[in-house]
Amino acid sequence: MIESTAVRYFRMVTECGSVKQAAASLRIAPSAISRQVQGLEEELSVKLFERGARGMNLTDAGHVLYRYAVENRTQLDGLRSRVEKFDSLRRGQVKIATVEGMLASFLPDFFIELSRDYPGISISVTAVGSRDVAEMVSQNEVDLGLIFGRAPRRDLIELARMRQPVHLIVAPDHPMADKTSCMVKDLAGLRVVVPDPSFGIRQELDKACAQARVHLEVRNETNSLAFAQTIVARTELATFLPRDTAMPSINAGTLVAVPLRDRRLEATQVTLVQLAARNASPSTRLVAERLIQTMKEAED
Repeated sequence: MIESTAVRYFRMVTECGSVKQAAASLRIAPSAISRQVQGLEEELSVKLFERGARGMNLTDAGHVLYRYAVENRTQLDGLRSRVEKFDSLRRGQVKIATVEGMLASFLPDFFIELSRDYPGISISVTAVGSRDVAEMVSQNEVDLGLIFGRAPRRDLIELARMRQPVHLIVAPDHPMADKTSCMVKDLAGLRVVVPDPSFGIRQELDKACAQARVHLEVRNETNSLAFAQTIVARTELATFLPRDTAMPSINAGTLVAVPLRDRRLEATQVTLVQLAARNASPSTRLVAERLIQTMKEAED
C-alpha cells in the first residue's frame, strides 16, 4: 500500500505534464525521474508515455497505472490519517477535577494502570468540593469531573456512577469500633469531626440525622478529609467517610470502618461528569472510557 518511489515519480510526471516540471516540483534531477519511469516500463513490459514536443502523454497502459497510483495515494492518505489519530489517542493531557475522597485509593490505582498502558497521556488533577468540581467542568476548566452525588447542573452529563456508602470511621480502640454495623439513631451525642457543609458527605449526613432526629456533638469541622482521618486516628472522635476514602488507613490498622444502616447513606455515590457541549479530545475520550469501565467493575 505504501507508494513506491517509481510510482510516485510516474504520478508526478503525469500530473505535471513533463519530466522537467516534475523534477522541479520534487526538487530532484530530471535524470532520476527518467530512470525510475524507464524502470517501471521495463518491469511492466509496456510503454507508459508517448513522448512528444508538447510533453508526456499517457498511453492506455499508462492510464491504467495512473488510476492505480491515484487510488493507492488515496488509501495511503487514509492510512496516515488513521495512524495519526491513533497516535493522538495515546498522547495528550487530560484535566480532572475531583472530590478529595477519590484521591485516597481509587484514582491513584486508576492512574498507575493508565500510565502503564498509555505512558504518553499525562493527567492533571485538582481536588475541590463537589460544587466547585461541577463549576470547573461547566466552565471548561477541566475535561472531566468526579462529584459526590448526582450532577447538579443541566449542562453536565453523567457518564458513570459508582456507589460509595458512607461509613462511621473510628480508631480501633473506639467504643463503636467492634460493631458490625449501626443505625443513625445509635449516633446520638457522638463526638465527631466532620467535613464542612461544602462536602456532599456532610450534606447527606445532615439530612440523615435530621430525619432520624439525631444530634451529633461536632467538635471539629474541616475541608480536608485527610485531616479528619488524622484527628480520628489520634483521639476519641469519629467521622463519616466512604470506606474507599479511608482504605489506606484501614489497611494500615489505624482506622476502622463501621457500616451505617441508613437508606440515604447507603445509597450515596460518586458520579463522573462531562460538559454536554464539550468536544472531547481523543485522549480525553480514552480516559473517560477507562474510568467508566473501572467504575462499573467496582460496582460488580
